[in-house]
Formats: sequence, C-alpha cells, structure tokens
Amino acid sequence: MKAQYILINKGNIKEVSLPIQYIKDSFKKIGEREIEFKIKNTEGSARVSVSPSIFLDDVDVTSQTSIGTKDGGFMKIEQNMDLNVLLGGSITLRATLEKPIEKGSHMVKVDIKVNWPLWTSFVSEFKIKA
Repeated sequence: MKAQYILINKGNIKEVSLPIQYIKDSFKKIGEREIEFKIKNTEGSARVSVSPSIFLDDVDVTSQTSIGTKDGGFMKIEQNMDLNVLLGGSITLRATLEKPIEKGSHMVKVDIKVNWPLWTSFVSEFKIKA
C-alpha cells in the first residue's frame, strides 16, 4: 500500500504521497507473542518530537511496542518522544503482544505524528505474514 502523510499548514490540509517504507523481509516472529519489523525514514534528517501509534489488524498495540536504540536495545514507545532520525535510516519496532499472533496475513499500520519541528502526520500500512 502507498504510504501517505497529511500536512497541516495554517488551517489548510494537504494529503501527499510519501513512502514511509516497510523494509522488505524485515518481519520476524519471535516466539508466539513477539513480532519485529523495520521501517525506513525517507523524509529527512532531524531531531524530532513524535507521537507514534502502532496497529496490528486495527488493534492499537502501541503500549506493547518498543523502538530500537543505537546500542541495540529497545525502549518503550511513548507519546512526545524525542528522536534523532537520519535520512535513509531504518527504525526497528518490536511488539510483545498480549495474545499469540495467529498464522497468516496481518495488516500493520504505523502512524507517526510529528509534534516538532512541524506538525505532520506520516502513515504507512503494509501486510506481514506470520
């Protein structure tokens, strides 16, 4: 699916195609309840404040999701997170789900609201196979 973002500027809303790219073949199922995948930043390099939301089959799993850190660890996703992002850099997301993930295809939606330095929302949806 094509990723999109919505740019809000002085009350005008403009929707533009923007590939927040799922990195092909990055999906991993870790045990019965944990999944991991990567997305690629194609917008630019900056220090940003973001409020990410992650959905699996239309269920909000944000509170169960962590983001990879430079040292190889993970930290829980929070609203108004400060991140340094690099153009072309990958972002690893790992969700530890409350219930085992069923075999088959699933839809993932990543919605990243940028709170600073500009108000923008980046949305990407893609299929994974567990």
